[in-house]
Amino acid sequence: MRAELEGGRPTLGAFSVAGYPDLTSSVETFVAFAQSGATVLEVGAPAVDPWLDGPAIAAAHRRALRGGDGVSTTLETVRQVSSLSDRPVITMIYWSTALAYGPERMIRDLASVGASGCLVPNLPPAYASAWAMVAAVAGITAPLLAASGASHGELSAICRAATGCVYAPAAAGQRTGYSAGIDLDELASFVGQARRIAPTTAVLTGIGISTPELAASAVRECGVAGVVIGSPLVRALADGGLERALPVVERFAASINQARAGCPVRGSRPGEGLSQV
Repeated sequence: MRAELEGGRPTLGAFSVAGYPDLTSSVETFVAFAQSGATVLEVGAPAVDPWLDGPAIAAAHRRALRGGDGVSTTLETVRQVSSLSDRPVITMIYWSTALAYGPERMIRDLASVGASGCLVPNLPPAYASAWAMVAAVAGITAPLLAASGASHGELSAICRAATGCVYAPAAAGQRTGYSAGIDLDELASFVGQARRIAPTTAVLTGIGISTPELAASAVRECGVAGVVIGSPLVRALADGGLERALPVVERFAASINQARAGCPVRGSRPGEGLSQV
């Protein structure tokens, strides 16, 4: 994970839900994402109440849970994907799931199946340091989500504890799948704040990055190391499987790589290029 984030090229994280639409298909999906340009694979643990997720990903959670226990499905997905791909695999697990399973056990079991990190988007700031320490002992990273509405103390606790990366939502206060545009100046300011608190920790963004053009803008103008996309991929999978989803990965990868190289990308300001991918 560290090598990927410090490698100089923009990071493209590709998200889907473990076990969606079934275990075998989800493993094939993540491996194909890696082959199509994703440099980090983010495996979502199926949850009963995925409060951060919009309709497309929430529906994927419900479908995946039909196949069995969410944690077992996640561990098996990570085990297979990490053995079939050389891309770092991180998991996104809600705090309620980690608590029910046991936080330390969750970290240890993820490390044992090859995970590179575990992101808990709603981890209470008071637990940030302890969570990161447990992850470090297990040998994996603990990326943390930094909410723009957090107090300075909470933001400092999150950014200083995070390992691997800090995740800064592009659209503050929105759920995944949000596509009404983002304020690039506001995002750049927030990313700058996070980097001042933790200057050696990479910052990734997502939520609101609905098009390749916006992804390029975030990389070029906001100081992020890369972007994570989820809803555009899950919608494409629902509409037409990998045949629809893989070109989406390829377009996002090409767009952020052009942006880092300094090439102009159309539709790069808020309100431009916002057609659904």
